[in-house]
This record gives sequence, C-alpha cells and structure tokens, in this order.
Amino acid sequence: MGCCSYAKLKSGLVLLNILYMLIALIMIAVPAFAYKMNYFTSYSLIGFLIAAGVFLFLFSFLGLCGALHHHQVMLFFYMVVLGLLCIVQFASSITLVAINTEQQAEILNKSWVTATNHSRDEIQRKFNCCGFDQNVTDSILPPQNCSVLTCCANLYKTDETQCYLNETIGPEPNKTVTDTGCHACTDEVSDQFSYAVKVSGAVGLFFSFTELIGIILAIQYRNTKDPSRAYSFPGHGGFTRE
Repeated sequence: MGCCSYAKLKSGLVLLNILYMLIALIMIAVPAFAYKMNYFTSYSLIGFLIAAGVFLFLFSFLGLCGALHHHQVMLFFYMVVLGLLCIVQFASSITLVAINTEQQAEILNKSWVTATNHSRDEIQRKFNCCGFDQNVTDSILPPQNCSVLTCCANLYKTDETQCYLNETIGPEPNKTVTDTGCHACTDEVSDQFSYAVKVSGAVGLFFSFTELIGIILAIQYRNTKDPSRAYSFPGHGGFTRE
C-alpha cells in the first residue's frame, strides 16, 4: 500500500509539472509567433509573456527534478513558490471575474489615453473604428489617421471628426436610417474585452486549483518514504539511509 501511494504521488507530481512545462512552451512560442506575423507589436507585452513562460518552465523543471529524485530541499522551495503563485493567481482571477461594466469601461479609457499613437492606430485599423468614444475622451485626445480607414474612405472630410458615425433619417413614410462613418472603438472593443476578461479569470481560477492540488501532492510526497530504500530514525535528523 505504501509503495502504491508513493508511486501514485510521484506520478501525479511528475505529470502535473510536465503539463506546466508544456503550457510554458506555449506561452513562449505564441507571443513570438504573433509578433513575427505582425498580429501585435507591443514589445512590453511580448516580453512579459515570454518572461512569464520562461519562469514557469524553470519552476516546473524544479518541481519535476524534485519529484523524480524525491529531493527534500527542491520540493520545499517548490511548495513555497507554488503556494505564493496560487494565492496571487486566485486573487487576480477573482478580481477579473468580478469586474463590472463600468470598471471595464474605465480600464479601456485609461488604456486608450496611455497608449502610444502607433498602438491607437493599430486598434483603429484592426477594428475599422475611429476614436475612442467620439465624445469626451476624443475631445481631450483627438483621433488621428481615421481618413485612411475603410469606413471613412468614401466620405468628404474637413477633419478627422468627419469620420465619426452619423445617422441619416430618410423622409416619410419609411424613415429609413442610413449609417455613414466609423463606429467608436469602444463599441467595437468592449464586448471582446469583456469576453477576454471573463475567460482569463475562469482560466486563472482553474489553474489556481491545479496549483493547490500540486501543493497537496508535494506535501504528501515529501513526507512519504521511498519504499525502495531502508531508513533508520535518529534522534533529530529525520530519515537517514542505512
């Protein structure tokens, strides 16, 4: 029974860390591929994702080595770091899931204001939109380069704000509504941002629970004797091999 328990704990810990290593490789490869294909060009974001992937890979390698060799010191540091990660990730995930519509709008507004002109241009081209809200924010930070967008290409423009969305109501009796111009970027981005926040929070919660499982496995495995070895019990040194 002890042998089976030891083997199952070891296998579970090894498989969990192999899973983390695969996720780390994905975190490293995907941002690099996305940058190469010009999906986004934010050096800080790409660097953060790759750095997080490298850290997760090295950390998982530590846990894998500790599991394979039943190394007490490696397993101890693995448990401590995994516990800290679990707490931070759980708290962050709960925060993401709990964000309401007003908070999401505030985050998007701050992100738009602090973004570079190049980043704002990229968003406008990607979503074919002009300006952030076509209201208060755009009056403070006027939009740029909207005239090159498809939604504004056939409009007569005296300035960039002429690209804003306008509704023309037709004559009686039909009163058909004709839309011309570009939507505000907040209209195009908010739904996708909300979806991404909820998915990120749910995924974070899932992985925080896998980290909790990893902590439990590591504690039990660290305190389980290897049945292939013979041990004696000295007064205050823990297990020593005969």
